[in-house]
Amino acid sequence: MRIQEGGSERFRALFTCGAHRIAQLTLRAGEELPEHRAPHHLFLCVWSGELEWTVGEERVRLKRGDCTSLAPGLSHAVRALEDSAALLVLFADDSDVDKR
Repeated sequence: MRIQEGGSERFRALFTCGAHRIAQLTLRAGEELPEHRAPHHLFLCVWSGELEWTVGEERVRLKRGDCTSLAPGLSHAVRALEDSAALLVLFADDSDVDKR
């Protein structure tokens, strides 16, 4: 188990344990994370601001207190409609974890 500090301006790693990660995502109004895929389960909870969350053709506005999740490997994108901060959790299921 490791508690981390630092990271890019957008991502601030808070905790890492094997394949599990917790980070703070910070985006300024208009910034976006273009379409990409996460290798593990993903959970996102908006702390402040408003984000546009896109999965396939579906677009959802997420505001403070709104949360969403996503299965591994699904394509998604995020765009800040205003300055925003969110909790991002990536976690592996038992099949993803190295059982040494």
